[in-house]
Amino acid sequence: MSISLPNYTKNTLMILFFFIVVSCNEKVDKSDKYIIDRFEKQFYNSKPIELNELKKKYPYFFPESFPESVWVERLNDPIQQEIFNEIQKEYESVNFLELEISSFFNRNLEINKNFIKPKVITVNTDIDYRNKIILADSILIIGLDNYLGPTHRFYEEIPLYLKEDFTTSNIISDIAEQFAIDIVPRIEFYTFLDKIIYYGKILYYKDFCLNIEDRLKIGYSKDKMKWAKENEYFVWTYFIENNILFNPDNNLMNQFIFDAPFSKFYLEIDNESSEKIGKYIGWQIVKSYMKNNDVSLTELLKTSPKDIYNKSKYKPNK
Repeated sequence: MSISLPNYTKNTLMILFFFIVVSCNEKVDKSDKYIIDRFEKQFYNSKPIELNELKKKYPYFFPESFPESVWVERLNDPIQQEIFNEIQKEYESVNFLELEISSFFNRNLEINKNFIKPKVITVNTDIDYRNKIILADSILIIGLDNYLGPTHRFYEEIPLYLKEDFTTSNIISDIAEQFAIDIVPRIEFYTFLDKIIYYGKILYYKDFCLNIEDRLKIGYSKDKMKWAKENEYFVWTYFIENNILFNPDNNLMNQFIFDAPFSKFYLEIDNESSEKIGKYIGWQIVKSYMKNNDVSLTELLKTSPKDIYNKSKYKPNK
């Protein structure tokens, strides 16, 4: 069965995460040895009398506007304990994630020698799947309760197209997404082409920084990735014939860019199609551009969408 959270918990978490985003300013030296900080373990293994020590260590998780009773109530809440126990079953160790994040950070140092590794902290977010990963200044927060597997009972009321990405394998891709949003500039974001090239840059950044399957970078199942590859020519032809590329209509983002059960061509094939197919096409255009032009990743990120398109020589096979 799905889990139902008390209202005080939902409200507390919303305010708490806003507080984290606007107030974190802790700096971490880029030479520090990389270790993930397991806040949820420390919190839920604590006794009320020990909370003051945690407050000193993690002041950004304990805003002064909340009374002590809020944290004691949360600590003793059986629903919170259940979520924590499920996290522990799946993530007793996060050694694998430390290795993935370390590799990811090192690749970022190749892009930017001044890159500073953030402090990485795991937490229980009360299944706040809209904020699975939060990057706030020099702190990266990972909500492990959002990665317990798509069939987990906590997720029963969540649509399949969303929860199919709630897996261990998707964590590093979601982390990279947050960093990409920070570093990929929206040079132009007017036409449909501008938008798919923007997301194509984000996905190419993942190509550079991550050693994972392509389907995980975009958030596809194996079947969805297969459909995207096999129908690339059809999709591109549809975009050209329907004068979509230079159309500024924002509704096209709902049809072809945003996450959904499928893309919306308003044809019989819709239910079979892969969602976010615009992102996929933008990715292929950027890949083709990088293949046919001698430019660095840093230069790519600064290049206008129109220049990328014109110099990409992109032409999908029939």
